[in-house]
Amino acid sequence: MANPPYGGYAAAMQYVDDQTSLIQSLFSAATGAGWQEFLTRLRTFTQSDAAILRVDRANGVASYHAEGAVAFDLGPLIAGLRYDRVYSQEDLSSGTVPNQFFRILRVKAGTGGQATLCIARAPHKRDFRSPDRQFLTAITPYLGQCVAAWQAQIAQVQRTQLCQQLSATHGTGWVQLDPTGHILSMSDDAPNLRAFKNMRIAEKGRLEFTDPELALKFRTAFTECTSGSRHQALFAPEIETEVTVIRDQSNIEPQILVLVREAQDLTAIEPKDFADHFGLNRNEARLAALICAGHSLKSAAQALGWTDETARSYSKSIFARMGVQGQTGLLRRVLTSGVIFGPLITRAADPIPPVR
Repeated sequence: MANPPYGGYAAAMQYVDDQTSLIQSLFSAATGAGWQEFLTRLRTFTQSDAAILRVDRANGVASYHAEGAVAFDLGPLIAGLRYDRVYSQEDLSSGTVPNQFFRILRVKAGTGGQATLCIARAPHKRDFRSPDRQFLTAITPYLGQCVAAWQAQIAQVQRTQLCQQLSATHGTGWVQLDPTGHILSMSDDAPNLRAFKNMRIAEKGRLEFTDPELALKFRTAFTECTSGSRHQALFAPEIETEVTVIRDQSNIEPQILVLVREAQDLTAIEPKDFADHFGLNRNEARLAALICAGHSLKSAAQALGWTDETARSYSKSIFARMGVQGQTGLLRRVLTSGVIFGPLITRAADPIPPVR
């Protein structure tokens, strides 16, 4: 190797090893290890005071990842940078340059996104040398794709979390059993369902029901499915939950899926949220929730402390506002609505914090 960066064969090989290690840590960060190790290595190899990565997403949200003390904001420096080129403080106009020695690199990262990487030293120290710049040059072909892969992984995790939240919101869960009844896996939120107050996982990894009648029904349904029946459904009125047992032949080995679906407690929804969703006032929302929870007009009036005539008057107003015909139309409208998504709606309305 002619003109090795550090002088001498051993130093040159050390530089190659450091460069390889840096690239490896970059790909590790992209696959879930996080940016700390990569930035720590970059800071160590370049002997910088700080190593900073700024990720700008297509939606305009930026996140920062840093190792060491960061003394300036990368934002004002980014606009004039070309992609895939390493800049020094001398390459930029003096109006935007902080009083620091630095090397900075910007790359494209995914559709509409970009990443900016910077190493910096305090002004009382010496400037960076050519080998320090070469560390940034070496990772230039990989930085964009690694940041894009990291963002894709974050998005996948968020999609999975959303699916889990939707499942929990709908009161659904599942347990996967082998043909002998041993639990193979289950949904994360399954143990939180009301149905699981009547279930337990036995020491041998089997699903059992504490209620004798329900336990007998489940064993019968399980036996029917393992013997060839497509599915069996059993309802537990005391916990307003249906347990559906399905023979699943989509896997290499036949398995049994136990699907749990519990009734939604619409009366637990805040009256204001219920009212806002359907364009009702609070009293109308309270009455509508009780009707959809199974109350008659008479029992709903008693629960609210109203007269029967007051309940009838409010019910007519509800039907008119929602454009439905009677209690049957109200039930259909509410039970097929997204009113139960209140917590998700509230979360979506808040600014999404940068992923760090």
